[in-house]
Amino acid sequence: MSVQDAFAAPRSAVRDVSGGTGAITDTVINALKKTRPWVLFLAILGFVGAALTLLVGIAVVISSMMIGNLDGMDAEIAPFGSGMMIGVGVLYAAMAVIYFMSALYLLRYAGAIKRLSSSLSVADLEAALEQQASFWKLIGILVLISIVLMVVMLLAGLGGALFMGAAGL
Repeated sequence: MSVQDAFAAPRSAVRDVSGGTGAITDTVINALKKTRPWVLFLAILGFVGAALTLLVGIAVVISSMMIGNLDGMDAEIAPFGSGMMIGVGVLYAAMAVIYFMSALYLLRYAGAIKRLSSSLSVADLEAALEQQASFWKLIGILVLISIVLMVVMLLAGLGGALFMGAAGL
């Protein structure tokens, strides 16, 4: 190294990872174009599933209210059954919201892929990948919540069984 090179910026054989020219290869575009119809299909199915789940939840709540008002039902059984069914209806409504949100994220991802295929810009590629990351983040959070709820329900069931066994029921 000469004295003149001592103050030069270091050089490396590593490729530029900061974006370089910003060119997006045809392989990337084609791969995303191939996934777009499936993403759109799953988004539409998600919206349909959310709507049907919400309708079932509403039907369960309405029918449980009607059953609770029937004459001739045992006074102790009707409120418990009606209350439980209302809870099931609310659970269905919550599931519909979750389905709707995941379908919305997929729809946004499909839209970002469509914009990318026409503009071929790095910004649209980044937007598409951000939408995909948002979808998978939501799914990951929902899976973690499901695992925690399963463990809690398992422990509650075991605790209830032990309590009933100890009480001699």
